[in-house]
Amino acid sequence: KSSGGSKQVVVALALQNGQIQIYSPARDTVVKTLEGVHESPVTDLAFGPDGSGQLVSIDESGVLVQWDIAVGSALNQISTGINEARKLLVSSDGQRVVIGSHKLEMWDLGKQSMLQSWPGHTSAIFSLEWAADETALVSAAESDRHVQIWDASPTASSAAVMRARAILAIDSDVVYTHVSVDGSVLAIGEDGVMYVWHQVAVAQRDGSTKTKSDIGQAADGVVRIVSSEDADQTVAILLARFSRVSGDEGHVMIIRGSALMPVFETLSIADSTGQFERSLVLSRAPQKNILVSSARTEAEQKLAKQQQKYDDTSATVISPVVEAIAKSQKIASDSSKQEMPSLAERVKQLSAGTDDEDAEMQDGKVGKQLTAGTLVRVLVQALHTDDQEMLNMVIDNSARTNVVRDTVLGLPTMYVLSFLQQLFVRFQTTPSKASTLLPWIRTTLTLHSAYLTTIPNLVPQLSGFYQGVEARLETHQKLLRLNGRLELVHTQIRTRELIEKDKSGRKLAQQATPVKKSKTMKPLNVYHESDSEDDEQVDGAAAWQAEESTDDDADMASDAESDNQWSDGEEEIDGIEAAASDDDDEEDESGSEQSGDDDDLEQFD
Repeated sequence: KSSGGSKQVVVALALQNGQIQIYSPARDTVVKTLEGVHESPVTDLAFGPDGSGQLVSIDESGVLVQWDIAVGSALNQISTGINEARKLLVSSDGQRVVIGSHKLEMWDLGKQSMLQSWPGHTSAIFSLEWAADETALVSAAESDRHVQIWDASPTASSAAVMRARAILAIDSDVVYTHVSVDGSVLAIGEDGVMYVWHQVAVAQRDGSTKTKSDIGQAADGVVRIVSSEDADQTVAILLARFSRVSGDEGHVMIIRGSALMPVFETLSIADSTGQFERSLVLSRAPQKNILVSSARTEAEQKLAKQQQKYDDTSATVISPVVEAIAKSQKIASDSSKQEMPSLAERVKQLSAGTDDEDAEMQDGKVGKQLTAGTLVRVLVQALHTDDQEMLNMVIDNSARTNVVRDTVLGLPTMYVLSFLQQLFVRFQTTPSKASTLLPWIRTTLTLHSAYLTTIPNLVPQLSGFYQGVEARLETHQKLLRLNGRLELVHTQIRTRELIEKDKSGRKLAQQATPVKKSKTMKPLNVYHESDSEDDEQVDGAAAWQAEESTDDDADMASDAESDNQWSDGEEEIDGIEAAASDDDDEEDESGSEQSGDDDDLEQFD
């Protein structure tokens, strides 16, 4: 950075809150904070040309900002629209900027427009460098075994930029790359081996070399460092850079060993003709005890004796529950010899199980049950020794809800996952014991959910349980359909029985009810003129009314019987006779009234 004709060294730090802090090592303090523009975490930044006092930054949302460090304000702001931008590269004149996400784009800061774009990689780019006098770009991406070289010359055609100029292949994922002044490229793989290509960027630019870019160009040289104690053990190369000293183009400075105690070394990888060695294997002493000396102290020796692996194969288990365990083992062995009951027998057991258990409890046939504290110790011991019979004895207490809860609460967290796995295995292999296993599974998942969420890769470990539950759910739907059909058949059978019972009840009621004789009612009007034709009509009308009255009485009797068709017994029949007698009384009263009317008619005649 240039300030008042003098230069001072500063370090720019990009923060997650969108701020950029300018730190001065000489002053040991933050001299400037650039803020107010970036709203997303700043992912990369780069200084402008020497003496310009400018800084360029990019955030995750693709906002590109050009800063004036001395003033602490933004000179230029461009919204590129690039999501998850990861790398930033500024040209030597400070006018062009290359942004890398999974693809590459070049922007003009002055015109605020995009100049070129390249397809890039299938994953996020983590390394981006200029090559061949800024006419080429060298990029590498995460989880990718290829380093790609792109044509970045201003005169490049659209067809040329759509395909990499060269693809450099190595045997493992790339973790670091560097480009020399003369266009040579080195890459370090995840296996700690360094691969080098001699002036590959310049050669591709000049078109002097034709490579099969589709399958990748093999390295011109491979540098591997092995342990002097074990030739099969590789000493990893962490970083490497080409020498920029004139005349030392064939030298590379490497960092090997570990990050706590790195070892710097300069290697010559070129032969007398200037070409890279095809295969260079170096032997170096491995680093041991990075933080302490190689001599073991007395305390370390004592600690090593104390940290011996626990072995209980020859131990004898002595505890208050030995007798209960032996009894449960005998019961389990006897039950295993018995044949599986049929469906009818199991249904019969379900219907009579409660009464039998109550009777056994009253007779004192059920032995003393273990407490939750004892079950915790037994469960831990069963999981530690992989004793299946002892574990089955604990699981058989699933009907005691409070004991299940207290046992699971007392189970140490280090045994939770192994206990669940044992339950899942039983849930898959013996579906008939689901009613016994599910209370333990449900309680364990509920009470230890906070611990289970901290276990990495928990879902794959629970996949067997998920599959078992899905299989049972599929079967459950079929059973529900079968249950619906059986319920329909059962309902039809019950309906038919009710209909047959109703018919038989009607027959009994008809047999028990005496037949009531019809009563002849008196005519309403009587004329005494014997020789008149009207007498015949009146007599006919009177006879018709008497017949109609007789029919009405019969209908009333039948209605009374139909009203009582659902009743049985002598009391209901007596009720019918009482109703019939009441009807007779009403008829007698109407008859007396009618006779009074007849007397009036006779007096009138």
